[in-house]
Amino acid sequence: MVERRVGILGMGHTLPSQIRYNNDPIFEWLRKHDVSGKDLFLGFDRRHVLADGETVIDILSAAALMAIHDAGLVPEQIDHVIGCISPNSYIVPHDLFRLAAVVGLPKNTLTVPLANDFANFNIAALLSDSLVRTGRAHNVLIAIGGGWSRAVSYTTSQAISAADGAAAAVVGRERLGRTALWTLIDSEVIAQEQNFGQMALYAQRREVSDGASTGVPAWRDPTEELFSGPFFQITQEGLREFTTFGGGTAPLAALRLIQRQGLTASDVTITGHQASRTLLDVWKTSLAPAKLFDTLACLGNMTVATIPINLCRLRDVLTTPYVVALALAPDMHAHALLLRRTP
Repeated sequence: MVERRVGILGMGHTLPSQIRYNNDPIFEWLRKHDVSGKDLFLGFDRRHVLADGETVIDILSAAALMAIHDAGLVPEQIDHVIGCISPNSYIVPHDLFRLAAVVGLPKNTLTVPLANDFANFNIAALLSDSLVRTGRAHNVLIAIGGGWSRAVSYTTSQAISAADGAAAAVVGRERLGRTALWTLIDSEVIAQEQNFGQMALYAQRREVSDGASTGVPAWRDPTEELFSGPFFQITQEGLREFTTFGGGTAPLAALRLIQRQGLTASDVTITGHQASRTLLDVWKTSLAPAKLFDTLACLGNMTVATIPINLCRLRDVLTTPYVVALALAPDMHAHALLLRRTP
């Protein structure tokens, strides 16, 4: 019997309808002040952001249903869902469980939330591919949604890049009349965990009104709001590593992957984390791929959702047989995923 190929059978993505341009009033403070890292985050024109009352689940559920339909399936045929919604509504439980209910997945669906920001799609693709290949799963829904326009302080340089979006993919075995869009070939990781904490999403304590310590005094109402955020914070060391690790070390993961598979730069298109035009220009020079595909100017930095959204948009315009999806994570690690576009 001929072994049926495992791959991504369907994809879908959704963007919020509200568009924020560079002249938006929310950026007024940044326009008037000189803040650290302002010269690093460049190349943005517009970005889609969630409107008041709109949630990541709203756009991700639509993307998930698109992907399931694109794979020629119905929600009842999904047996695993892997992915993330970032930032999450609660510390626990994860919003991915809510998504499974909204989409109408079977009640015995195994839901697996990830926390590998911003490499969640790459990790989910690896896990899904392994589950299907070993027979532990039949059809896995990868669901990735980002709402980081609400996770930044608009007094920090990184806020200029923040955008929202959602994408989904279904991984399974090919069947009659259904050929995989993408097949997973290989991956490579470079971790630099000594920089842990230099980029992080967290809440900060506010000073209490009486000038006491920032701890909660025994007499104070414990329900009183004493925190800001959570917001994405980058230390001075983190801003330096943005250039040295992001621009110098991270591309090595893609280079090792290309060389190990016996490929050349002309065989691949690079897409990936798009925090700044500065970073993308460094990748373009150091890796010299056939094409570096990005949506930075028109879609901004969609954080966790950037790679799957860009893969959706590459689907009909790709001119190379391979794509390297290069993800960066704030811990810091780089993860390069090699995909082959099925002819």
